[in-house]
Amino acid sequence: MYIKFNKNNISATLPEKRPKMIFSNPDLFIVFNEQVRFVLWEDILDKIDEKWLKNMDLWESNFDFGNNEDDYDRQFDNYKTIELLQFPEYESIDTPETSAFIYDKNRVLYISEKFISDLKKAGCVDIWYDTTAPYGRY
Repeated sequence: MYIKFNKNNISATLPEKRPKMIFSNPDLFIVFNEQVRFVLWEDILDKIDEKWLKNMDLWESNFDFGNNEDDYDRQFDNYKTIELLQFPEYESIDTPETSAFIYDKNRVLYISEKFISDLKKAGCVDIWYDTTAPYGRY
């Protein structure tokens, strides 16, 4: 089943989890604003079922979570952003879950619950919403 892609729905299935004491980079980074971003760590992409990645456009993404631009311990270049505009549009969201994301006829974005389940199985647990990183690039 597909669910509407918004912060309320996503937080119920993929709750935000940021590190408390020791820094660890996120497995998944989601921006919820006019320009939605869905950025996955390559380690998760390597473990997810390939059916979700088939014909999916991804682009290189870099993050700098440090407090200054010389903090190289918190800079990462092993992320991929999923191009969300590439997904199909359907008259009804009651369609087989063959794509990670779809749009309805009003161009509202939906995400597959099976895709979410596979993200979890691939080890996606450290999930960040939006950003407080001063040098974030994505």
